[in-house]
Amino acid sequence: MQDRDLLQRNAELAQLMRVQLGIRRGDSLGEKLRVAGRLVPKAERRAGRTLVEAERLWANPKLRRQLDPGTLMAAETRLRQWLATIDAADRRKGILLGVLASLAFNFLLIAAAVIGLLVWTGRV
Repeated sequence: MQDRDLLQRNAELAQLMRVQLGIRRGDSLGEKLRVAGRLVPKAERRAGRTLVEAERLWANPKLRRQLDPGTLMAAETRLRQWLATIDAADRRKGILLGVLASLAFNFLLIAAAVIGLLVWTGRV
């Protein structure tokens, strides 16, 4: 791996997280992973932390030799493959349906309470 390779790949992964997960806060991969939290499965979070730690070590030429290119490529591949499986439109639709379902449930609950109150007071 060349110096620009690791930094560019991490920046590409951060951009992919922005597009697929809608995470706008943070510029680096580490910040995006922190903001994403439990949206990212445990194994992929671990792979992302490996890449973030590698980026930190990459700045020091003596510590750079400790990095295993195979491990870094496997971590990047794992995170990139998981991000590729996300359907951003379906995810947005699911969030919207969840909000609408919550509103509908609350409306039904309030309607039931009003009807119950009317029955209890003898108005119905």
